Amino acid sequence: MCSNDQAACGCCLMQTQMMRMEEFFNMTVKELSQQLMTTKMNLDRIKKNRSAFSVALNNERSLTCFGPFSDDRPVPYKHVFLNLGDSYSIQTGIFTVPLSGVYSLAVTVYSRSAVNLPQVTCALLQVNGVDVAPLVDKNGADSEDSSTVVIARHLKAGDKVSVVLQKGCNICDDYNHYNTFTGFLLYAAAKA
Repeated sequence: MCSNDQAACGCCLMQTQMMRMEEFFNMTVKELSQQLMTTKMNLDRIKKNRSAFSVALNNERSLTCFGPFSDDRPVPYKHVFLNLGDSYSIQTGIFTVPLSGVYSLAVTVYSRSAVNLPQVTCALLQVNGVDVAPLVDKNGADSEDSSTVVIARHLKAGDKVSVVLQKGCNICDDYNHYNTFTGFLLYAAAKA
């Protein structure tokens, strides 16, 4: 309470100002705490939704070929660079989409002429057994054939993505990792 005393009145004004500053400070801290909580939840959601894999046919010291076969066969990529989310199976060679969204998918196939093997490199990128993109190099004009495809595609949770070696074709690899299959989630989306 201010009296006619000038010093007491100044004290009251300072106390009022301090109370206002304390209210503002507490309000700001509460708001920042809420923003921090929201940011942490968003970061946790992003971490939970991460999905990426990158694999190669093998990691052998010498060139080893897969194929040719008398039928189409899924390519069993055995050397794993990254399998974030554990959605790629080295047993089946299939990437099972964990979350609906837009994915980047990239495949490179390579073959080199070898004794008793035709020089034909051909494979298919498939989603749920349906051909999405062909990879073909059958020129035979040199000692190596290769093909690469990179696509962005909307996939649904549970979709099966694989690379299939076509009948009569072969691919060869070693520790140089000429044959790779890579995919990662660009962004999650509720509907496909």
